[in-house]
Amino acid sequence: MATALFITEQFIKDNSVIDENLDMKYLTVTIDKCQKKYIRPILGTALYNELGTQINAGTLTALNVTLLDSYIQEALLYYVLFEGISLFTYKITNKSIMKKNSDNSQPIDSEEVAVMRDGYKDDAEYFSELATNYLIANSSSYPLFLNPGNTLDTIRPNMNNFTCGWVLGDTVNIGNIEISRSKYKPYL
Repeated sequence: MATALFITEQFIKDNSVIDENLDMKYLTVTIDKCQKKYIRPILGTALYNELGTQINAGTLTALNVTLLDSYIQEALLYYVLFEGISLFTYKITNKSIMKKNSDNSQPIDSEEVAVMRDGYKDDAEYFSELATNYLIANSSSYPLFLNPGNTLDTIRPNMNNFTCGWVLGDTVNIGNIEISRSKYKPYL
């Protein structure tokens, strides 16, 4: 079965900062990766497969059109931007890994890239959470959401799409004094 893309190149280019001249082959690879890595865990295996089958057959139901157009595409857009930043910046050739540039532009540093990635990830998680809340609220209309299958390779839907790093403590600066609000102290 051919991979069904849940978002179009034009949607991405119309709704993001991606330049019109970006080659679709870079977007296609990134879309496919993001669908499998981020969207499948939102939907669960069964609903994800149903959407792919309906897209390939051209038989999307009205409910699934609503799910895709109002929720999934927005989340997927930001996951593509989050994951694509490195792919769109570098090119792997038979000689080495090349950093793309042009005469009229200047590359940004890794700190700026990290800030952009964090922003796109935050946006993607926000829209993913909206999709999950919509599916939970309408679970009777999407029976495959709560019944994704029961084989070893089944992915069950996430009920929370926000991620964060480890929090090992919390400090507050009051004047020139640093006060720890954590009951756990770091081992030195």
